[in-house]
Amino acid sequence: MKRVLVVVLAILPAAVEATQVIDDFESGTNPNQWGWTNGGGGAFIIQPDGGNPGAWLDSGAPYFSDHPNLTSVPPVGTALQSALASGTLSAASIDIERLDTSDVTNCHPVAQEQSNFSLAFIDLHSDPGGSVIEAHYDDGPVSPAGTFPWTTAAFTIDASSTDVPPGWVLNAPPELNYTWQDLMHNIDGIRFWVINPEQITFDACSHLGADNIVISYGTADDVIFDNGFDTP
Repeated sequence: MKRVLVVVLAILPAAVEATQVIDDFESGTNPNQWGWTNGGGGAFIIQPDGGNPGAWLDSGAPYFSDHPNLTSVPPVGTALQSALASGTLSAASIDIERLDTSDVTNCHPVAQEQSNFSLAFIDLHSDPGGSVIEAHYDDGPVSPAGTFPWTTAAFTIDASSTDVPPGWVLNAPPELNYTWQDLMHNIDGIRFWVINPEQITFDACSHLGADNIVISYGTADDVIFDNGFDTP
């Protein structure tokens, strides 16, 4: 008689998957209120075509800023606000392009310098004195010089760290004894810098686009497998 090997694979209840908030602007709306910021506030135009692919968020031109960036302080109840308040952020990415402004009137000087993309988190409410608390990542992917096509800037986030993770700079009043964990549980806003905020630069003209903003949060436990063997 042949011996038959029977493999029983029991998959225990699986794990909670990480959740993503995705802004691709295909609906023609901007519920998380992303805006290209400068001294006058935030600005955006949703363009239906030319993104990566499809719709995208246009800064308009001329767009002047010494440190151009895309920022969101999402309204309470939005998907992004829930993600930032979760204390479990794990990753963030964005597609950015810088377009040619040679034919844009009064767009001078033109932003040309190479830098590094940077991710930042903002706490607007924890300092009784009213200061803005922020942390930014200093070692992001290269932000090319001059114009550049759609480029992805991706960052990992260690929300469980008890210390400020390597590469991050936390700016908070010293008297608050404010920690990385304090920030992870009190984030009001998120920002993607096109030029590292610590780089010395000048007010210059850009034309920028953003698409496919993805914020990941939550925990993903390992799926446990239990293998049983029976040889009747």
